Amino acid sequence: MTNRGEGDGRSAPSGERTLVSLRPSVLSIVLRSVVPVGALGVLALALAWPAARGGVPGVAAAAGWTVLAVGALKLLWETAVWASRRYTLTDRRVVRVSGVLRRFTVEARLERVQHVVLYRSLGERLLGLGTIGFATAGTDAVEVAWVMIARPHEVWAQAKEAIDRRTGGTPVPPAVPPPAPPVEGKVLVLGLAGGIGAGKSAVAREFARRGCVVIDSDAEAKAALDRAEVRDELRRWWGDRVIGADGRVDRSAVAAIVFEDESQRRRLEALVHPLVRARRAVLVREAASRGAGVVVVDAPLLFEAGVDAECDAVVFVDAPRGVRLERVRASRGWDEGEVERRERAQMPLEEKRRRSRYGIDNAGNLADLGPQVEGVLRRARAEFGGGGGGGAG
Repeated sequence: MTNRGEGDGRSAPSGERTLVSLRPSVLSIVLRSVVPVGALGVLALALAWPAARGGVPGVAAAAGWTVLAVGALKLLWETAVWASRRYTLTDRRVVRVSGVLRRFTVEARLERVQHVVLYRSLGERLLGLGTIGFATAGTDAVEVAWVMIARPHEVWAQAKEAIDRRTGGTPVPPAVPPPAPPVEGKVLVLGLAGGIGAGKSAVAREFARRGCVVIDSDAEAKAALDRAEVRDELRRWWGDRVIGADGRVDRSAVAAIVFEDESQRRRLEALVHPLVRARRAVLVREAASRGAGVVVVDAPLLFEAGVDAECDAVVFVDAPRGVRLERVRASRGWDEGEVERRERAQMPLEEKRRRSRYGIDNAGNLADLGPQVEGVLRRARAEFGGGGGGGAG
């Protein structure tokens, strides 16, 4: 999938044949306006009725004119939104163009589309409209959406037919190496979770000192950004602003984009996470082949990225909020507002704690970490087996 800042999407690229080209239904203007305008009408009536009964007709008239003016502005804006959108299906890709003040083009090649979803809200069903979503390989999220179109079933069938012709009716798997086959012998996989500044890296080092193999998923994700195919895709999405003077991906520029826009964060994760997951499977297999008994996965977004499903159990690293804030202030220069902004994009700590099987208190006394890690290893090996090549006895 690619994203461009400009373009109108009306004509197919050279060598491609346009199969469908349409806008949202004009009725979408009404559907998107009726609720806010109706709410304003009710509010105006609530204000005007007492004023009119109290002998102050000027107030009632002002309220009515205000509703008419705001309603007219809303209709004008929704008309501009409608006019800015263009949906195109060619024999090679699906495209959405949108944006009143700034134009965006989002597209996905047909061979990468795995699911075509037809969704119809109550309002859409009443007006005979529907929304079609296209999900690409490597993510279950809808990446390209055609919103509030007319004849949705007919268009949905056309899109499915075009995709089936392009792929031979067989969905294309994500472009990442397949997971390594299982190996003989048991390897125990533990995941680390915790809040920002909880000190998961310090806990991971304690596991490593006891012979465990530690996989740093953050480092693997950074390495994935340096892959040529990933760098080229990010350049297509966001332009040269995400490429540093050395020709490598500027991680700070990427972070600024994804932390401000949830949809862009999901796009990046859909690109990088499958690569990191495949690499992690290889590392676990290699650790098992070497006779390692315990593998510890240190992933910044263990639950959010679904990495917990690859683990036998999860260890929650806990620390008081004040301690965590002081750590990130000293190590990364983040203030409390920055921590809160990043935490809002993550699963709540209480939910992470609830989903974890074991806990480690990392309030600040490093001497306490070793015995706690040894205790977790003993309990985990007793419950799940394995651990022959790692951990204290």
